[in-house]
Amino acid sequence: MRMQNGTEAQIKRELNSEIQNLEKEYSLIKSYLSGTEYDDVEIIGNLRVFKDNLSRISAHILTLYTMKGQRTKITWDSLFVNIDNALATLNSYSKRKPRETIQLAFNMSEPKVEEVMSYLSSLKASLR
Repeated sequence: MRMQNGTEAQIKRELNSEIQNLEKEYSLIKSYLSGTEYDDVEIIGNLRVFKDNLSRISAHILTLYTMKGQRTKITWDSLFVNIDNALATLNSYSKRKPRETIQLAFNMSEPKVEEVMSYLSSLKASLR
């Protein structure tokens, strides 16, 4: 039982850290979407990092629920799909419009990216 509690504590620490990193990436992307200028290549890289962080967070959440013998489902699959589509679009076309493409990906997702971030912020607060 001690090992499971130690493992659970480690996963919670990692999850907390990943959420903090995701919040930083999202803040930068949100600033960009609000009109702040960034290099296109840099912002596309930030979107990739955002998606990778969100993927790791999802894995940590699933692991925690499994350790507690509970089932859960990650509800933001459409966000993953839309980010993947945005990244593919941005990589395929020379006349990219990252701002519009990223905004569209976020707007088409259900739940919305803001809802996912709000949920993760609440989760982070509960991990303390």
